[in-house]
Formats: sequence, C-alpha cells, structure tokens
Amino acid sequence: MTIYGTFKEANDETNNEQIAKKPFAGTNYQSTINIYGTIDAGIRNVTNTTKDGGDTLKMGSNGEYYNNRIGIKGTEDLGGGMNAHFHLETGFNTGTGALDNNAGRMFNRISSVGVAGSFGSIDFGRMPSVSCKTIFAYDPFQYRYVQIIPLAGASAGNADGNFNGFPYGTIGGTRFSNDVQYIGKFDGLTVLAEYSAGEVAGSNSNGSAKAIGLTYRPGPFVIGAAYTRQKPNVATGSAVDYRDQDQITFGGAYQGDGWRIAGGHINTEAETAVKGINNQAKNSWIGASYDFTPAISVTTGYYRTTLATGSAETARRNLMIVGATYALSTHTNLYLGLDRAILSGFVSLPPGGKTRQTGTSFGINHMF
Repeated sequence: MTIYGTFKEANDETNNEQIAKKPFAGTNYQSTINIYGTIDAGIRNVTNTTKDGGDTLKMGSNGEYYNNRIGIKGTEDLGGGMNAHFHLETGFNTGTGALDNNAGRMFNRISSVGVAGSFGSIDFGRMPSVSCKTIFAYDPFQYRYVQIIPLAGASAGNADGNFNGFPYGTIGGTRFSNDVQYIGKFDGLTVLAEYSAGEVAGSNSNGSAKAIGLTYRPGPFVIGAAYTRQKPNVATGSAVDYRDQDQITFGGAYQGDGWRIAGGHINTEAETAVKGINNQAKNSWIGASYDFTPAISVTTGYYRTTLATGSAETARRNLMIVGATYALSTHTNLYLGLDRAILSGFVSLPPGGKTRQTGTSFGINHMF
C-alpha cells in the first residue's frame, strides 16, 4: 500500500504531474504493510501483598502471560537486495484499554525506521535494547510472564522513572529512545550494536548509552553475551545527577526434540553509589520447557535477584515459576502459571522480615 500525502483525488492532474517528476517514479518497487498483535486476558491472585497477610486479585493488566501489543510493520523493496522498513508498536491494558505506560507514549514499545541489505540492518528510533534482544535467546520463558519474571525489566534501557532503593537505570528499562541500532546476521552469528543519544545540552555522555552484543547458534545450541555502558540520571529529586553504569549479560540454551533448557546471568553495577539507592543488581537463572503433546507445553524456571550497595546485600528475591499452555489453535492459548517468591531485605513484608508470596495466573492469549 502506498499513500501520497496531499489528500488530492487520484485523477487530479496536478498531483499526478508532481508524482511523475519524482526521480524514481515508475520504478516497480514493491511495498508491504502488516498489522499484527496479541491480546491477553486473565486473572492473577497474589498472597501476602499486605503486612497483615492479605491477598490481591486483579484482572486488568498489560498481559499476564504475553504483553499486549498492536503493531504495524512496513517494508519497501529498494532493489539490489536492499529494503527500507519501519516498525510501530504500542502496548495496552486489557482491563481498562489504557496505554501500557505512564508517559502517554502512543508507540511506547517500538517506533523505528531503517534500511537493510546484505550488510545487515540499521534502524533509528525507540526499540528494544541490545541487552534485551540478547537475553531473549536464553530466557527459559522467552519473555512470557514479564510482570513476574525479572529479566525484561532488568535488561539495560531508559528508565521511565527512578525509584528509591532500586538500582538505577534498570527499572522500567528494556528499551532505548533516540537509538541507532545495527543488527548483522552472518550464518549462525548475530552481531548487535547500538548508540542511544542522551540529548542533554552541553554533554554528549549524559543520558547516553552504547552497547554491543553477540549470539551464536551452532546447531541446537545458542550462546550469547552483551555489554552496555550508559550514564543515566539517577536523581530522585528535581536536580540531575548522571552516573556511569555498566551491564554485562551472558547465557546459553539447548534445543532438543520437544524440549529446551536455558540459563544465564545479568550483572548491573554503577561505578559510584548514591545514598539510598543500590548500585548493584544481579540476576541468575536456569529453566527448561517440554512439549508433552503438540498442544500442551510446560515451562519451569528458577530466578534469583540480589540488590546491593557496595558489598552489602540489601534485598533478595528467589522466584520459582511453572507455566503450562494449552493451544486451542495456532493463534490462541489457554495458560496457567504458578509462582512462589521468597523475599528478604527491604523488598519483604514487613520490612526486614522474610515474606513468601504465592501467585496464580490463568487466562487466554490470542495472537493475530
């Protein structure tokens, strides 16, 4: 589909004349536009969400099993093995219909345009970070249950807000705005690199980020690693305070006949600490999945998160989760998830004590 943006009638001679004067007018390049998405509706209950041991039951979410989204992707063949492409993707809450972010961004998930060829792909805009794309290869759940499993939120990215007590630059991450990203695929090797401009007056480093990542797929194996260097604003008040932060992640997975095992690690560390804010976050995990039948699949994983200031651990979360899906069709799944979290440190209820929380999630997910 091609739209010429003057809102003139197709038989308007002036409009046709202007099109004919374009340098590539009459070239038979083809373009395609695809609309896709997923919607997830379910119910989740979590125990011990209050100090007196009360439960919380909710339905409205951005997707308990798989994040809700509506996307538009377009590609134009430029000839010579090259194409121009764009990608827009927005998220939403099933229960309320609201956007999935507090910043009011229409295309909070992805907003990018780029070119691709035999050299790879270069894209500009807002998109999942190199760290996020690399971790996906060795997450046992491959970014399902992201509101529960910490990996997507722990990957490097712009923080939509800073929160006291959490490692800065890691909460609300996953994506970079103002990003230039390269992806090159060479047989089983994928090379990723990016630079996110901070757009801070008087400094090219403040608010910026740069990263490199590699994934390699020799047969049924996949191994990957990524390094990100960024300088986020860590201030919790009106004054700005930019600090250097490094993140490294690595891991691997093995795919067998109907089964898969995966594990990895993320280490995020700020070079200097800020009072009241942790400057280290570590995530380690291992898990596996098995397809009992073409319709029934079960995945389980163990995720350990620790937060620290210097060498002193301030919080810990051990999460065990089991998820099962039943495919009603190639596009529709019923799902059931059970998770158990053991918390300590400042994340526990009451503060300083240990809290065990049990979560139950079930619902339906449809992809189109």
